[in-house]
Amino acid sequence: MQTGKNPFTTPEMKQYYTSLPLFVQESIQQSGVKFDTVEQLQAFVDQLNHRK
Repeated sequence: MQTGKNPFTTPEMKQYYTSLPLFVQESIQQSGVKFDTVEQLQAFVDQLNHRK
C-alpha cells in the first residue's frame, strides 16, 4: 500500500468501494492510502469496522 490519491486499479476494487456506505468511502479517501488489490481494500475496511 502507498499513500496518495486513491485510484482503483481494477473494476472489482471500484465495485467494492461503491458498495460501501458513504461514511466508509469518506474514511478511505481521508486515509490517503492507495490500495493495490481488492484484498488490501477489504482488509482496511475490516479494520475500520473493528475500531467502532
